[in-house]
Amino acid sequence: MTKRALVTIAKWLVIVLFLLWTVVPIALIIVNSFKRAKDIFTDVPKIFFEPTLDNYVNAFTKSDFGLYFINSTVVAVCSTFIVIVLATFASYGLTSFELRFANSVANGFLVGKLVPGIAMMLPIFVIINAVGLRGTLVGPVLAHVALNLPFAVWLLMGFFRDIPRELEHAAMIDGCTRMQAFWRVMLPVVVPGIAAVFILSAQYSWNELLFSLQLTTLETYTLPVGIASFVGAISVDWGLSSAAATVTMVPMIIIGFFVQKYIAEGTTGGAVKG
Repeated sequence: MTKRALVTIAKWLVIVLFLLWTVVPIALIIVNSFKRAKDIFTDVPKIFFEPTLDNYVNAFTKSDFGLYFINSTVVAVCSTFIVIVLATFASYGLTSFELRFANSVANGFLVGKLVPGIAMMLPIFVIINAVGLRGTLVGPVLAHVALNLPFAVWLLMGFFRDIPRELEHAAMIDGCTRMQAFWRVMLPVVVPGIAAVFILSAQYSWNELLFSLQLTTLETYTLPVGIASFVGAISVDWGLSSAAATVTMVPMIIIGFFVQKYIAEGTTGGAVKG
């Protein structure tokens, strides 16, 4: 067997193992969401069974899953919007005004992202609780903004640095103000970076559990917290949990499908430029 054949076999082996690691758990969740309890708890997993939508119906009628979905949507949309706005203006300011310590600030933002989230749990909880926002949707929104903003600023700074300053100067010579040059010239160029920030921030906020668990109450549970509540002290309703998890995956899959052409360009471009 030639060396080239061994390399090919090794590549396919890695691909197959990766698919087994990622696709199989998701497939099991989706399949279990259509099974009855008697079909889930079997010694040998059933491949052929009579599908049912009872788990999906129960998720929306016998629990507050619909409320959790709305809460997660509000938190993800608000936190992502705030991150994009703040990160865009902050990264533009740090790169366009030639600040003396811009690089140090950028590195400081990156270091902030490297800090484990659990280490920030206590100070964020104390602050949110002190201002009376615990138990509201504002609490997890602010927490997610604090956690996503450093990386977003660092990522977008790479894009703004890569834009020739002559473009902005030419627009200002033609009569544009600095803000008009920003909106008409600079912003369209960094759309791939903004798209990457959008999907990364939205995905994090949509799936985040730790901060949402500590900062919300029963009326403000997000989807991850709500699904975790389906796990009882004695038993677990696997059908209901699987249906809820399947519905939870759908929005991010759809969003990722539509913005996938920007994700690779955005993450790699912002990471290596500047």
